[in-house]
Amino acid sequence: MYFLIDGYNLLFSWAEEGHSLQVQRNRMIQWLRSIFNKKNLRGLVIFDGAHRRGEESGLSYASPLEIAYTPKGQSADEYILEYLEGQKKLSTTVIVTNDQGLRRRAASLNVKVQSNHVFLRSLAKQSKRVDEKNPTIGETSQQIERLLKIFEKKFREENE
Repeated sequence: MYFLIDGYNLLFSWAEEGHSLQVQRNRMIQWLRSIFNKKNLRGLVIFDGAHRRGEESGLSYASPLEIAYTPKGQSADEYILEYLEGQKKLSTTVIVTNDQGLRRRAASLNVKVQSNHVFLRSLAKQSKRVDEKNPTIGETSQQIERLLKIFEKKFREENE
């Protein structure tokens, strides 16, 4: 599957309070990239508004998740629909949005549409599965206690 993601529409479903829009956007992009890399997913996140100096563009380096900023005057919805018109294989494309107008237009093109909630929930589940398969390796409290006793004994012996 190839995911076309309505960037700000998804970001407002993501919503982390207390952070600037740019910080929230960067955090969401990094989280998505991490999961897309781990699960070998591919997609494009489209944000309304021209690329601004100082902001990264996923199009500048290899990643299974690319980032695009629409040209001035073009909405992410228009960008997505224009993108779809140029594609031959729409059966493997999924649009991620809660925007009802975009959902209707995509449905008229026989493109699969997924709500932000369903998309985020499925990625979160996939992220947990990846973490469960790759558990973090750490010391148990018993091992730490045992090592602490060894170090304390050695310290006492050296300082006597």
